[in-house]
Amino acid sequence: MRTLRGRVLLACAVIQLVVLALVMSNTSRLWHDTVRQALGVRINALSQLFDATLEPALARNPADAVRVLDSLQSVDGINYMVLTRADGTPVAARGWPAGKPLPKADTLSAGHPVGTEVHAIARIGSDDAPLGELHYGVSTLPWYSSIGALSVQNAFILAIGLLSTLTLVTWLIRWLTRALNRLIDGAADPYHFVPLPVPGDSAELALLTRRFNDMGEAVRGRFQELADARQRGEAHLALAETERARLTALLAAMRFGVLFVDNDNRVVFHNPAFCALWGITEAEQTGQPADEVLLRATNRPIDLLAHHRFDMPSDHLRVDFGELTMNDGRILTQQCYRVAERDGSISGRMWLYEDVTQARQLAERMVNLAERDALTGLYNRHRFQEEIERMVIDAERRRGTTALLYFDLDEFKYVNDTFGHASGDELLKCIAREVGTQVRRHELLARLGGDEFAILLPDCTVFEVGKLADRLVSRIAQLQFSTDGHVLRPSTSIGVALYPQHANNAAELVAHADAAMYQAKAAGKSTWRMYRAESDTSRIALTRLSWKERIINALETDGFELHFQGIYRTTDRELVHLEALVRMKDASGALIMPGSFIPHAEKTGKIVDIDRWVIKRTIELLAARPNMPSIAINVSGRSFDEPELPDFIGRLLRLHCVEPTRLLVELTETAAVSDIGEAQRFIDALRATGCTVCLDDFGNGFASFAYLKQLKADILKIDGLFIRDLPNDADSQVFVRGMVSMARDLGKTTIAEFVENETIYRMLLDMGVDLVQGYYLDLPNREHPGLLRGLERRRENDDVPQSD
Repeated sequence: MRTLRGRVLLACAVIQLVVLALVMSNTSRLWHDTVRQALGVRINALSQLFDATLEPALARNPADAVRVLDSLQSVDGINYMVLTRADGTPVAARGWPAGKPLPKADTLSAGHPVGTEVHAIARIGSDDAPLGELHYGVSTLPWYSSIGALSVQNAFILAIGLLSTLTLVTWLIRWLTRALNRLIDGAADPYHFVPLPVPGDSAELALLTRRFNDMGEAVRGRFQELADARQRGEAHLALAETERARLTALLAAMRFGVLFVDNDNRVVFHNPAFCALWGITEAEQTGQPADEVLLRATNRPIDLLAHHRFDMPSDHLRVDFGELTMNDGRILTQQCYRVAERDGSISGRMWLYEDVTQARQLAERMVNLAERDALTGLYNRHRFQEEIERMVIDAERRRGTTALLYFDLDEFKYVNDTFGHASGDELLKCIAREVGTQVRRHELLARLGGDEFAILLPDCTVFEVGKLADRLVSRIAQLQFSTDGHVLRPSTSIGVALYPQHANNAAELVAHADAAMYQAKAAGKSTWRMYRAESDTSRIALTRLSWKERIINALETDGFELHFQGIYRTTDRELVHLEALVRMKDASGALIMPGSFIPHAEKTGKIVDIDRWVIKRTIELLAARPNMPSIAINVSGRSFDEPELPDFIGRLLRLHCVEPTRLLVELTETAAVSDIGEAQRFIDALRATGCTVCLDDFGNGFASFAYLKQLKADILKIDGLFIRDLPNDADSQVFVRGMVSMARDLGKTTIAEFVENETIYRMLLDMGVDLVQGYYLDLPNREHPGLLRGLERRRENDDVPQSD
């Protein structure tokens, strides 16, 4: 009975039986009520009949009453009759045993049961003069037999109705369950649902089937979507696991310390670098309070709680908490990032720690080197320029005095030319140490370049300046410098100028101190002179005029010639290109080095004409010898004011059909950064011609790094000051490594000049310098082997027979 069909049939059968029982019960009750009513009516009628019949007879003669009683015995349905007098004395009895007590009269009320015989009493006479009573019994069997027959008929009819109903319900249930089974079978496989045919025998089933088909199609689509979503979920899960493995590997390989904490500041994740930075064992720290983990660290800062915070403002996604100084002296930077979920809620924070100890130390050393002269350790020209501008402004504001002592070494060129640059460098360092002992803390001593030095004295008097100049001349004259078995006694000439007595600004103060120095040299050297305007004008003008005329004469009479020095690849010492170096010839044919005439050419403006002469001769040489190496030429800073110079170079290259890449143009870094805008435009114009741009004397000033991004040079030539004493100068080694690393990252080529021995060459090779140049490899020569090689190749090509 667990099936729907069995349960419906059982329910119908029970309902029918209950209905049948109720119908039979109700019918029986109705018939019994009818029998009671009918018996009551008959008994009343019989009682009236018996009273009317027996009263006259009993009143005349009891014997007559007996005869009447005998005549009444024939009435149907009377089982017995007993006539008694008013006092209860029996008169006659028919059908009732003598001596048996008479029963009481039955009441025919609704709740009183009715048996097979009803006992009744008929009173004879009136109520005022009762004559007696007639006790009689009325049979109910005819009534019950009618009721029984009617009940049987009703039961039969109800049974037939029950069977008919069950049969009809069974058919209906089978019809419904067959349709339901079709729906059940159709829904057995939701992934491959097939629509059921719509029956035509029932509008309701047709509608149900259509609705079922629609629902099945929807369910099948939903199941397909769920299956696709599950596949995508599995694919995303696999991808997430892969990304998680990659992220874990990445975090493990990072040099940054990474710490994830939840909103309760408990550790969620940390990488090995975090443990290494904080001196924590790599044991599992997950779930522990982050502040306790760091407080247990052996390398924690002395006052961690005062410097470290694990909270951050609610409106910031990233906060930089500065630096932590560890107990062992290391410096860590700490940054905090909020970890936001997709819904925007914050699930925790990520802390990043980086050890910047070496970077800070390197930055300090590079800043120090940028402000210091690499050879002597004194302040360089850049720092000197900043300080003289500041002191002049301070003196103007306080109405005070600032003095400048400008001096160089007498006949220093003789030391370099005779004993070499190494000896000259040692002499310069000796002079710097000696002069440094005479300079007070608030005064500034700087090396401006070559053998030129300067001392700035704020808030001083003429007497104090004179005493210092006297001491410097005397102390330097007392030095005994030994080199190559020779004892040299250097001397110096010092020029002194005061602000505001001798100059209106810092530039004039430098120029007038320089002029005073030449006045001291003119007075016999090894002395000092205060600037005198009347002595300056004529001498400087004559000197400049003399050099200007000599330069003009050399340009007109072919008094310049080019010498060449090779630039070699560091790894295999293969010649890469040549550098053209200009020389000037005097009346006797002797060569004058650039250091003697270039400064005057720059002051008189003739340097631009020299640059054009060098450019023209170099391009002509490249055109005449197409197989020779490329040539690098130097262009002065004054040429930045000549915007047509790049066009001049481009026209010559096109005129002589020379590939632009064969010409390298070297620009002095210190000149380039003096006017960064003009320099940038000049370099862009040069690059537009196709020439390679090289930044010469790189590193000679703080601006080397500040403006490198703006000056789009292809090659960086490291200043020789960092190369000359490279094996003995740790600072220069650090600086050169930094420049090489930076140039490599920027995709630029590096050249090191002044390579004068094998030790320097090997160190530059280890540092990764690309190209080298210096006396160790070759000397400047008018007929360099590289030129001859190009000429030989041209002659070989000329000897090859030409085809028709």
